[in-house]
Amino acid sequence: MTDVNYALADLAQGIGVALTTFAETVRPEQPMVGEPDASDLSALGLGKRQQEIAEIPGLNSDRGLRGSEIATEIHYDTANTHTALKALRERGIVEEFRPETGEGPRWRLAPAFRGVSDPYVRMAGLVRAGEWTTYGDISIAVRGNTSAARAVGRAAATLPHFPTPHRVLWSGGRVPPTWKSHASAAPDSEECVRRLTAEKVTFDEKGHASRAHYVSWDVLVERSEREG
Repeated sequence: MTDVNYALADLAQGIGVALTTFAETVRPEQPMVGEPDASDLSALGLGKRQQEIAEIPGLNSDRGLRGSEIATEIHYDTANTHTALKALRERGIVEEFRPETGEGPRWRLAPAFRGVSDPYVRMAGLVRAGEWTTYGDISIAVRGNTSAARAVGRAAATLPHFPTPHRVLWSGGRVPPTWKSHASAAPDSEECVRRLTAEKVTFDEKGHASRAHYVSWDVLVERSEREG
């Protein structure tokens, strides 16, 4: 590819980013009757990037995330991520705050949306005792792809309200070596195994959870649709 081709590719990419940001800025809000439904962010008529931001598990906590962390999660540049965050703030969906520790500003979902709005947390709650699934399966069940798998893993490890994190594992039924309960500050993967074993989940000689207890993303979607 010639230098001219590279220049044209960079120009096209820059124009694409600029147009996406402009669309997010001028997109009219969808009229809503009464108060917004905090249990369904998808009903708020958000733009693509705004929706991706609102669904980041790390925003669904008091600690929140830095702007740069949010940009990394949605694979977007920091400047345009900040523009999308400001639009969400104006709609009362996220809030910007400064921790008392003196560090830089952070972002989190507004109180009305925090705790009940996270679709990944809700999907994880559909995994029953004696079952296990993966971070990737939860991402697929919510987004249709595995792009949020890492974010789901971080949510399981850090959010106190994440349900039964011991039932969400790496692909192949592998227990993350850094797994720890919310009551512990140190990794304890054996505790994850103990909890699953107590629920009758079996493991093979390599320490992988049995496929007989595995619940795939399509089963989670079916359960979610049945529960409305």
